Amino acid sequence: MDEQLKKRLVGSLIFVSLAIVFFPLVFDGNEKDRTRYSEEMVDPPEFRLGLQSMENVKKKISDMERSSASKLPEELVDENDYSKKPNFSLDENNLPVNWSLQIGSFQKEQNAVGLRARLREQNFRSYILSGKSSTGDWYRVFVGPLSDRGALMEMKTEIKKTFGLQGNIVRHRVEQDADLFGG
Repeated sequence: MDEQLKKRLVGSLIFVSLAIVFFPLVFDGNEKDRTRYSEEMVDPPEFRLGLQSMENVKKKISDMERSSASKLPEELVDENDYSKKPNFSLDENNLPVNWSLQIGSFQKEQNAVGLRARLREQNFRSYILSGKSSTGDWYRVFVGPLSDRGALMEMKTEIKKTFGLQGNIVRHRVEQDADLFGG
């Protein structure tokens, strides 16, 4: 083997050996630092999923609902007749007075959805409100809401001409949106 190659191999071997010895000392820190970092680590939280029952979960949810309901502002009963007042007014709760045109009321959901689809095909903004009564579930189909009662009267005439349906103009209440049927 060439003498120069031997010197290079020996030098490389010495360099690698020194790196193996000094590399951990330089980059690992000391024992004091390692113990300090391990002491600062927080234990993971303990989860006891097996202790939850459906009754406990339902009770917690109802407690949360009651707590949240008690924080809501009290709704004032507004029995004013806004049909004779000008458009774009506010009621006693500072909510806009809007009007909708009730087109139909169905006990079968698919009938209400079908009418809503036909109305939407003719570019009428329509929606369904669902509700319960002593005779079962009801699905009411509406067009609107609009603040301008006169524009709704024109829509009523156009719907009667297009679909042959006689609608009733009713007050749209924002608080009824909780009963809004999807879609």
